[in-house]
Amino acid sequence: MNRDDVCLIQETKLESVSVELVRKIWGDDCLDFKYAAAVERSGGLLTIWDKSSVLAEVSLCERRIIAVVGKWVAEEKEVTLVKVYASNIVAEQKMLWEEIYGLRNLFCKAWIIGGDFNVVRNRSERINCSSTEKGSKEFDEFIDRCKLVDLPLIGKKFTWFGPDSTCSRLDRFLIEEDWVVQLKDFQQKGLNRSVSDHIPVMLVNESIDWGS
Repeated sequence: MNRDDVCLIQETKLESVSVELVRKIWGDDCLDFKYAAAVERSGGLLTIWDKSSVLAEVSLCERRIIAVVGKWVAEEKEVTLVKVYASNIVAEQKMLWEEIYGLRNLFCKAWIIGGDFNVVRNRSERINCSSTEKGSKEFDEFIDRCKLVDLPLIGKKFTWFGPDSTCSRLDRFLIEEDWVVQLKDFQQKGLNRSVSDHIPVMLVNESIDWGS
């Protein structure tokens, strides 16, 4: 069974994260990690990676961002990995998009940015919700400005499921176009939901058998 190279976790609700806890999540000692502390048990981010797969050189941790810059060994590629957990307030989102754009110019290596962006790109990505396109224009402008690609979500249509049959696609990966060129079968897949109101989203390089 293949193990993931990187794991991005949000809403840890932990003010501190120990090596022992991360070992239990990961399953062995071949790891490195960075975390952003929860504030009064709210929020909290954690990025874990296989240290034989990703050689980290620079890392940055803030309340809503964890950025890891280094080398992806298997692909022999310099990479910037960014975990994001955006606010649901449009004004705060715009500030976060500007901050990420600043990092985009600072770390120009091949980007993979993933997490909960707390906004949809268009009306089709949300059902039974008010303000269906709130912040969408700013989010689209951010994606275009950063020159990133939003791959189709395979297997699921929505990533968040709320009360009264509300559903949205809030979680996604945005990647450098280079990745699509180099890895022809790069895709993001929606997995089954368990206890969380969000489903896990996996970024993988594998072909799909569409049948006849």
